[in-house]
Amino acid sequence: MAEAGKDITFLYLSQSDVRATGADMKLALQAVEEAFRLHHRGEVVLPHKTVLDMDERRRGRGNAMPAYVGGSYHCFGIKWIAGFPGNPERYGLPRATGLTVLNDADKGIPLAVMDCTFLSALRTGAVTGVGAKVLARPDSTALAMIGAGVQARTQLEALQAVLPGLKEVRAFDIRAQAAEAFAEEARTRFGLQARAVAEPEQAVRGADVVVTVTVADEPIVKEAWMKPGSFFAAVGSYQEEEFEVVSRSDLVVVDGLEHVLHRETPVIALMIQRGLLARERVLELGAILCGDRPGRSSPAQRVFFSPIGMAVEDICLAQEVYRLAVKRGIGTRLGLF
Repeated sequence: MAEAGKDITFLYLSQSDVRATGADMKLALQAVEEAFRLHHRGEVVLPHKTVLDMDERRRGRGNAMPAYVGGSYHCFGIKWIAGFPGNPERYGLPRATGLTVLNDADKGIPLAVMDCTFLSALRTGAVTGVGAKVLARPDSTALAMIGAGVQARTQLEALQAVLPGLKEVRAFDIRAQAAEAFAEEARTRFGLQARAVAEPEQAVRGADVVVTVTVADEPIVKEAWMKPGSFFAAVGSYQEEEFEVVSRSDLVVVDGLEHVLHRETPVIALMIQRGLLARERVLELGAILCGDRPGRSSPAQRVFFSPIGMAVEDICLAQEVYRLAVKRGIGTRLGLF
């Protein structure tokens, strides 16, 4: 029972509540960039992600992602998110669903429980956006999007925010209808010249920015297609490109190297395990943001960015949303006891 008859309350935020706070890509980009800086400065506590794999290909998986974040955030929490690829087709449900629990770092009590499905999509796009802001050529105009699902939308939203010169989008998906729908949205929402293509090569050749957001576990993108000076963001969890795409890049960057290696499946981890890439070649984005490691130094350099996704990014964004909700009186107060 609660002491002195006082209950502990926390704020429950549904997805509609989260959206009502006004949380958007601009907020996500700011929160994610600060998360990278705090991570590099050692102002976080970040255990490895726990993956509950229930035959991911046939059914799905759950990811538990806890973290403490210092600085002006000073809170801790956990994102618990499930990814079941067959949900849309089998049950008419989203592929991903989840919750974030946010806690007070001084008292340990829960502050909020909120939907994280929308926020996860924002955060994932924002990670690529921050990477592109720092590492892509600022005059980039052509984007290749490999994979045209839900995540591709926030990837495009983030890139459009940080690379205002983007004009052309070429989308490929094994589901032609998905690529067509994505291209239509890019045209109507952002006024971009966008089209679906029948083969990945048609998307990648000549592209200044290449984003892969698929569940492929064999190479889609080939080294021969890559343009000098391009920025490649590998957002999928497996291997979406030939090893040479990585090894022949001038800069190889991740969000957190130890967390990439722990996950084992991303292409960077595979290459290091097999002796195809020296771990000393791999930079962390936070170190570049803080000026402790050099980033792009020439327009001709090719950059390969492969983030695994870290809980500190989610907790920073969740804390921003919680503050907005409290300020605007959004959400439902629930008692713990």
